Amino acid sequence: MTPEDLIKETVQLFSLPDVTSRVTELIDDPSTRPADLAEVILYDAALSARLLRLVNSACYVRPRPIETVTQAVSMIGYRPLRDLILATFAVDRFRGLPPEKVNMERFWFHGVATGIAARELAKRCGLRDSERLFLGGLLHSIGKLVFFSQCAEDYSEVLQLIEDEQIPVTQAEERVFGFNFAELGAELLRSWRFPESIWKAVAYQLHPEQAPDFRLEASIVQGAEQVGCIVRSTAIDGGEALASRAAEYLTDLAKRLALPPDALRELPGDISLQVVEVFEILVPGASLVC
Repeated sequence: MTPEDLIKETVQLFSLPDVTSRVTELIDDPSTRPADLAEVILYDAALSARLLRLVNSACYVRPRPIETVTQAVSMIGYRPLRDLILATFAVDRFRGLPPEKVNMERFWFHGVATGIAARELAKRCGLRDSERLFLGGLLHSIGKLVFFSQCAEDYSEVLQLIEDEQIPVTQAEERVFGFNFAELGAELLRSWRFPESIWKAVAYQLHPEQAPDFRLEASIVQGAEQVGCIVRSTAIDGGEALASRAAEYLTDLAKRLALPPDALRELPGDISLQVVEVFEILVPGASLVC
């Protein structure tokens, strides 16, 4: 089996909804106006409401509130808007996985933290269109959800290998399936027509140095994942788990990204409120963060 085989087998489950596909088509059409996009989005009232909450959140500092979807399209741009739609779709698509397999609130909190960290790292690295890295970070582990939802019995063998032999999760996945969650997630994003820079960043997040291109993007996703762990540890686990190693890691990450040594020291604290706000919008009713 290959990642492509697994995604093809589940194409119906993981296919994009009509509104997302139509928005993508309109964005690819140079003649599209903001009102054209707004008209399509407004057909989904729940999506429209969540988008307006997102664009008015701390992630998008605006001089005045954005009150309509048309204003949102005009203010934040076509592609960032599509990214937000894809984010809400991905969260909804995997809702309902058994809690004994994965704690979805913890999963998405970590994903949101990683996404916001990736966007911020991309900005600090001077990467063009840094907003696109939000999705790469948010969905960096989505391959795990495909495994949990489609291969639950086989994945129990992965968990047993980890317990018996004390090996990394990716090594266990490769022994059971022949590929790991990063490769599987990248194939799902590729099937959803994500930009090459995003799905390749997800594919090579474990070993950015092996990426044939978009190496910086892969390095950012890799680094953002650990920043996300620091934010999650502080917000949910009391901050003890990573406190002793956080400063050292952030200094090392800054060096790897060719930034000043202290450039990232305050990053987890700087983004923590944004993470909580966006998480509560994307996962309404969550009880993980008070």
